[in-house]
Amino acid sequence: MLATIHLKKLRFHGHHGVLPEETVLGQPWIIDLDLVVDIAHAAATDDIAHTVNYVEVHDLVRDIVTGEPVSLLETLANRILSAVLAAQPRVQSASITIHKPHVPIPGAHEGVALSATLARA
Repeated sequence: MLATIHLKKLRFHGHHGVLPEETVLGQPWIIDLDLVVDIAHAAATDDIAHTVNYVEVHDLVRDIVTGEPVSLLETLANRILSAVLAAQPRVQSASITIHKPHVPIPGAHEGVALSATLARA
């Protein structure tokens, strides 16, 4: 039985971006992460060892977003998705949306977002 675990609106302060002030001052980042997992064994045993511990996933995402700066949303998405698949063998695929609400572009807006998916081969 496949299920999707949704981690919604994780909020962190990171120093990513192309402009120097983005890497110096940092800004808020909002992360939505969807993890596709076979939950049949976990559902039958009621044992967290057979599913994904989303506290561990949260901490992994936090460490990446608050860690070493990157220039591009694409790079940040790839780092997070690759790390989640490496650390969580039960995750079959992961999808992410990275929201950058304070993007330095002119005009009225609510920021930009990038969505990406990575699956096991």
